Amino acid sequence: MTLDLKEGDPWPFRSSRGIVGKPCEPVWHALITAPQKEAHTKEVLERVFDGAGVQVVYPEVSKFRKVNGQDREFVSPMIARIIYAKFSYEPHWDVMRQRRIVSGVFSIGDKPVRLTQDDVDQAMGLPTEQERQEQERIRAFMPCAGEPAKLIGGPFKGFFVDVKKVEAGRVWYEMAFGDRRVSGEDTQGLVQRVAG
Repeated sequence: MTLDLKEGDPWPFRSSRGIVGKPCEPVWHALITAPQKEAHTKEVLERVFDGAGVQVVYPEVSKFRKVNGQDREFVSPMIARIIYAKFSYEPHWDVMRQRRIVSGVFSIGDKPVRLTQDDVDQAMGLPTEQERQEQERIRAFMPCAGEPAKLIGGPFKGFFVDVKKVEAGRVWYEMAFGDRRVSGEDTQGLVQRVAG
């Protein structure tokens, strides 16, 4: 390694560049850490940023091992040496590598890969934005006990029903069929709240 010294630089030369530069649009990157240093790297990045400007996550898995005859739980990264960081400031990758904060960053050529929130959510085993919206849509149409609802499928499509009980996505209902009351049960989302 050679140092590019200029006249007036102190000896030995120390870079005044920090690990990040100016503010930018928050973006996720996949970082490569030293072996078994995922938690340490997360801690260092959060300490340097003092909780502002960076969010660091990585998927974990719990494993049980016998230690002195007792079962003990150990939490370890699901994917070795990979963490995900969302920077609100432009990262200086060369400074981070030089200071041994990270070993590298996932890149295509010399350009670091920008990840979306959905990419990180999938890696973490969380629902994506589209999946969250679909769950919200289903919840919005899910009737509550005591509410009138309507069947949107099956042989009684279009019939109005009285919801008796709702539990874990399962709906029990009753409907008037002639002079009788018929009970039914739905697990497929065919009973939907009537817009009021």
